[in-house]
Order: sequence, then structure tokens, then C-alpha cells
Amino acid sequence: MSENQGQNENQAQGENQAQSAEPQKSSQFASAAASRLGIRVEGDTAVFDGKSLLASLGGWSGLIESTIPPTAFLVIYTLTQHPVWSVGVSAALSLISIVKQVIQRKPISQAIVGAVLVAASAWLALRNHGSTKDYFIPGFITNISYGAVMLLSVIIRWPVIGLIVGFFKGWGFSWRKKRSLLTRFDLVTSLWAILFGLRLLVELPLYFANNVEALGIAKLIMGYPLYAICLWFTWLSLRSVILNKS
Repeated sequence: MSENQGQNENQAQGENQAQSAEPQKSSQFASAAASRLGIRVEGDTAVFDGKSLLASLGGWSGLIESTIPPTAFLVIYTLTQHPVWSVGVSAALSLISIVKQVIQRKPISQAIVGAVLVAASAWLALRNHGSTKDYFIPGFITNISYGAVMLLSVIIRWPVIGLIVGFFKGWGFSWRKKRSLLTRFDLVTSLWAILFGLRLLVELPLYFANNVEALGIAKLIMGYPLYAICLWFTWLSLRSVILNKS
């Protein structure tokens, strides 16, 4: 075999590997996008139902594990008015969930972010001159960040929901050329910006009023329940677009 033939074969193998990697990468993007939208794919059809919605929230185990720490914080603080116990137990339960994620080999980035948020919440609440209500500050920062990103994406006409649907449908950025789609994605993305803004509108006054119990209840009610409702409205608004075969 000549040197040129060997080089040609190596080049062909490299091209084949690159081509096979591209569909796999696209499939991963589509799967992640589907999860964000609360849908699942059966054959060539996208489905939104209780099963897909629950999966997007982390399944029953993820839902329970995410709900128990703030619930424990609320119950213990309401009964004892003791910040160390309420924050400590809540943080310990959160760390147990994070360790479980690592053991189950779930994405390590998610566990790291969770650990940082837990540590920040506990430190803010228990530091000198701190207050129990400061336990909720990381949540405020999260809502401000997500809300700002959603709002900014609408202002610059690159709506986040459009990007997610574009990845799911394999459109790339071509959807931006269709004014009707761009407008629809703007409106749905604005809905999500309103969600994060509404949380702040309700929770911040309770924070400044030092009403920790009411703040804890508001966090629970405006957490997963409101998120699930927003996913449902997103599906209703974009169902025809998502189910379109083109």
C-alpha cells in the first residue's frame, strides 16, 4: 500500500467518524430540548402528558428530593423558630440528595451547582449579622438571572424558547426568518420571564417584611406547581409548531 493510499484511507475514516458523531450530537441536543419543553418523543411524534411532564421535573424521586428540604426548613422553623436547626436539617437533606446524584452518576455539574447553592443558603442564614430569611437569597438571585436572560432574549429577538424548539426540531436558527414563528416564540419566552418576575413580586415583599413562614410557603407554591403550569401553557401555545412534520 502506498503512502498516499494510507493517507486517503485515514482521511476517509476521519470523515466517517465525524459524520457519525454529528447525528449523535444532534440527537443529544434534541433530547435535552425535549426535556426542557416537558415533552417526550414516541416514534416521530412529540407527546406532552403527565409522564413527560413528570420526567422533565426529575421524576417522582427528583420531585420529592427537591421538595423535602424546603418543606423541612418551613416545618422546623415554624415549630421551633430555631434558625440553626431549620437551616441545618434542610442543608443536610439537600446534601444527601446531591451525594445520591453523584453515586448514581448523574451529571456532576448539576450536583456541583446544587452544593454551591446549599452552602450559600446556609452561610447567608447562619453568618454573623445574618438572618434566617437570608436562606432564600440564592433563590432570588436564580430567579433574577433566569428572568433577565428570558427578557433580554426577547428584546434582542433571540427568544430562548425559540432556540430550544429550534434544537428539538433540527431547524438550527432558520426559524428566525419566519416572522410568525419569531413572534410566537417571543410571546412564550415572555411568559417565562413573567413567571420569574412574579415569584420575585410575591416573595421579595415577604422577605423585607421578615415573614419567613409565609415566604417558605410562597416558595413551595410558586416552585414546581407554577413551573408545571408554565410548561403546560408552553405546550398549548407551541403544539402546532412542535407537531408540524416540516
